[in-house]
Amino acid sequence: MSERSVIITGSANGIGAACAIRFAKAGDRLILVDTDEVAGRAIEEQLKTSDAKVSFVAADIASRLHVHNVIAEVLENYGQVDVLVNASTQYLSSSFLDTSEEDFNALLQHNLTGTFLLNQAVAKQFIRQREKQGEDINASPAQQAIVNFGSVDGVVTQAEHVAFAATQGGLQQLTKAIALSLSPYNVNVNTVGTGPTRGEQEGARDDKNLPPLKRWGEPEDAANLAYFLSTKEAAYITGQTIYVDGGQLICNHTNSETDLSLDKS
Repeated sequence: MSERSVIITGSANGIGAACAIRFAKAGDRLILVDTDEVAGRAIEEQLKTSDAKVSFVAADIASRLHVHNVIAEVLENYGQVDVLVNASTQYLSSSFLDTSEEDFNALLQHNLTGTFLLNQAVAKQFIRQREKQGEDINASPAQQAIVNFGSVDGVVTQAEHVAFAATQGGLQQLTKAIALSLSPYNVNVNTVGTGPTRGEQEGARDDKNLPPLKRWGEPEDAANLAYFLSTKEAAYITGQTIYVDGGQLICNHTNSETDLSLDKS
């Protein structure tokens, strides 16, 4: 699959950058979005050296105006939107008793309100495109998809992740509701839930308590799943959170004494 127009947020580093590389490799046309303009421009230039069609936009998804500008940019460059990969996630490690109202609200604003604003803007553009093309919404599934990135903190968490866990649980429910809303339009909406991943949430990593696969995830692990969920091969998957966590959720990781040894002999 190639020549789709794909928005990728959080693309300056980590999982978002890995997604940019993965989708560019497939021949997709990219709009990269991040608040870190220096790192974002670097990824843009890196991909352009391999002849990828790519443009970077410095934007904060928690701002309605910035989201409008992102949509305008993709339409100016490519004329349409086919896929959204929302990998822009903010993280906070702070105990329940020490978390301020300001920090709690800031995380909600970015991880939930920002996701809502961006998903809604892209969804409206999807529908405008299909109406303009006169496409029968009951015909074969369109190649339109939304992939939001979340975390295992939507299911299990730690005391220091009170604000982050709240946003991750909310993100999963938000994705389900959006998937239901867009199902009449054959738009697939899913979440990729990540476990401990190299380059992401470094402060949350516990080197004494690896997942069953005995390694940290690589950003490419998550990017490969995001790409799959955007293709026709995943056309019958929607409203799901699929985890790339090395098996973390099948064990009790809240107990640091849990024995995850693979060799029981």
